[in-house]
Amino acid sequence: MAGTGDMTSWHAVTKGSGCISFIWLHGWGQDLTAFERLSDLMVAEGRHQLFDQPGFGKTPIVSPGDGTRDYADKLAAILRGTGPHVFVGHSFGVRVSIQLAAYHPELVSAIIGISGAGLQRKRSLAFKVRARLLRTWGQLVRVIDRFAGTGLRQQFETRFGSVDYRNAGDLRSTFVKVVNEDLSSEASRVNCPVCLLYGEKDTETPPEFGARYQRLMKQAEFHELPGYDHWDILTRGAYQCEAVMKRFLEKTKQP
Repeated sequence: MAGTGDMTSWHAVTKGSGCISFIWLHGWGQDLTAFERLSDLMVAEGRHQLFDQPGFGKTPIVSPGDGTRDYADKLAAILRGTGPHVFVGHSFGVRVSIQLAAYHPELVSAIIGISGAGLQRKRSLAFKVRARLLRTWGQLVRVIDRFAGTGLRQQFETRFGSVDYRNAGDLRSTFVKVVNEDLSSEASRVNCPVCLLYGEKDTETPPEFGARYQRLMKQAEFHELPGYDHWDILTRGAYQCEAVMKRFLEKTKQP
């Protein structure tokens, strides 16, 4: 039986019942429906709360410019006195889950991270030079717009900004902060069991992120699922994720 509630301003849907409590945190640009198929497959394993994070779905923006630590702190305040919970995250949701485990460990019994983001990519020198030039160019364009009243910044962002950046709207300052985060330090503080799942064909958060996270975390296992990318791992790959998740829960003896 599913129900809805604002969970102190964070919209959530609840389904299932049982001893294990699951908190589901979606990726950037999505909402809780991204987990619809996978959470249905897992419904018999316990009680599931699927959240719309601030700025997505039915949850309004709380504070413009928040980073993932801010998201984690706000969710921790909502969950205080409950749990511990198994956090299931996808991409951006894994970032928030790691922050929770690092700074609010009493709330986290385990993390299941699917296509987890939060590490900086290994870039070529040519890429780094181009990125530096674009940043400098962007700063120059803003100065010109300010003093000359031109609209060059909009043209610049349309041509060179990523799709997520262009679509971020009021979340743009949060997006910039988030993509520049490196959670290596926070990951090394995670003491709970962690299950990391990545699609073999994922170009957004490549499987090497999972291998790096596994080395950083004390109790992490890493699974690369053949044939899936960043998005269809949650749909076409739902049964494969389900199988890995259930083995992980059994192995770690979640209460």
